[in-house]
Amino acid sequence: MTVHPASPNLETLARDGSLALYLHIPFCTSKCGYCDFNSYAGLPDHLVADYTPALMREMELWATAVRGLRVDTIFFGGGTPSLTSLDDMAAITAAVRSQFDIAEDAEWSLEANPTELTREHMDGLRALGVNRLSMGVQSLQPDELTLLERQHSPERVVEAVRDARAAGFDNMNLDLIFGIMGQPLERWQDTLERVIDLAPEHLSCYALTVEPGTALHYQVAKGLLQEPDGDVAADQYEWTRTRLAQAGYGQYEISNWAKPGRECRHNLVYWRAEPYLGLGAGAHSFLLGRRMANIDAPNRYVEAVNESWEERRDTGGGQLRQIAGGETPDEETLRADAIILGLRLMRGVSIEDFRARFGVTPDEAFGPAIAKHEGYGLLERVDGRLRLTDRGLLLSNEVFVDLLPDDEDEA
Repeated sequence: MTVHPASPNLETLARDGSLALYLHIPFCTSKCGYCDFNSYAGLPDHLVADYTPALMREMELWATAVRGLRVDTIFFGGGTPSLTSLDDMAAITAAVRSQFDIAEDAEWSLEANPTELTREHMDGLRALGVNRLSMGVQSLQPDELTLLERQHSPERVVEAVRDARAAGFDNMNLDLIFGIMGQPLERWQDTLERVIDLAPEHLSCYALTVEPGTALHYQVAKGLLQEPDGDVAADQYEWTRTRLAQAGYGQYEISNWAKPGRECRHNLVYWRAEPYLGLGAGAHSFLLGRRMANIDAPNRYVEAVNESWEERRDTGGGQLRQIAGGETPDEETLRADAIILGLRLMRGVSIEDFRARFGVTPDEAFGPAIAKHEGYGLLERVDGRLRLTDRGLLLSNEVFVDLLPDDEDEA
């Protein structure tokens, strides 16, 4: 007999406030060597076809529980959501509007790869209400794209941005990676200058990390590739901050820059430790202080959702069998999450808001760690807020590890 984790009490979730909605599309044409996301290439066609109905059924399973919560942001992540056919996207977006209370000015974001984006597809996405496009560019150097196992060319990026503008997208993010093995400062500068010329409203610039379990990690472990150079990456990051400020982009998070008013509203929900509901294989949720995660494998996710769906049809109730696990973090963990995520933002953490939320100030909760990193020049106080200094942005992980609860720190 299969034992399923206890599901949340769907009848007692809050009926007020706002909610962010995340929908995970796990399919890719190929798996990039650095990627450790829950994504899959080469899955059978019938599973891809079965996924959209399962996603829509999961929406209905959750709809009653979150009724009364206004959805302000919807984010299609992956995987490669832009691989989803327009017919399926039409069905999914219609189901979102049917099952949830969507704000009139909601932000609808979709992740995409330049390779698969056609003008017709972008016209269709825009007509369905998708109003923010996030494109995985990563580099405009052909050899770096090859190393990262990206399938597009620099020329294709330019064409995709042009087509997106013609389709009516006036809110675009481009993802970039710096700190690539063997990448001197000058090559990163060339990529970023050419991207600035494309005039996206938003830029996400991440230092390359070699994640365990990825093909890139295997190549580094076997000596086939060198480790990324942290000192070079730090120089690239500092130059990026200066150059993007000159170009009119405001840095609002460690790795994110935007034109005024074009910050990613959905991701701000995460960094503010606010509620979000994740749908799809491997999606995570945070509701009423409870963390939940769906089954990773798409085939098992589809089976579990269908089981819950059939049970609901038969009995009017039942468990959410697609949830692989969940926990209700204690107060200490919730405080740590809030301050670590909040410190990722350039504005940092409001000391008064933290006190109002948790009944203690950051100093009362994390006094020794805060004092230590203020002494090191990594934290500072400005206008009633605690935030990372410029140097602290480069060494943020050293700050964050000292803010973790003791049991997590030791793990």
